[in-house]
Amino acid sequence: MPTPFKIAITKEIISHCKNCGTGNEADRIESNCAIAVALADIFPKVYVTNFCIFPFGIDGDTVKNIKIPLPPIAQQFIKLFDGFRFAPKLRLLLPEFEFTIDIPDEVIEQINIDDVRELIVAGSAGSDHASVITNNHSLLERVLI
Repeated sequence: MPTPFKIAITKEIISHCKNCGTGNEADRIESNCAIAVALADIFPKVYVTNFCIFPFGIDGDTVKNIKIPLPPIAQQFIKLFDGFRFAPKLRLLLPEFEFTIDIPDEVIEQINIDDVRELIVAGSAGSDHASVITNNHSLLERVLI
């Protein structure tokens, strides 16, 4: 049974990513966009497209090429964010938002539980390092069961 997972795209993340795709790093956009940055702590090789998330990247390993669909609100954010590529300061006007994805069991099984514990502890201590999972302790509980 998939595990619901809340992702927060904060103003800090939007600010950090405002120049994504505006320079010579066009081949890295899918790993440096706001949604990818929000997920990077738990999925270091994450690759984001307009319609889905590849939590373990797309390195040609068909076993790990698992994709998680993005909800419409995240797809719309990507369209708006990408539309401001030539005026990146306008990206700062985009509102922060949250959305939920359903993480399949096969992805949960591959997450390093020690890394998740560290992120939850960091998030609980008030660090912004773990913005994705600070309020999602159920992920740890689900992995431990």
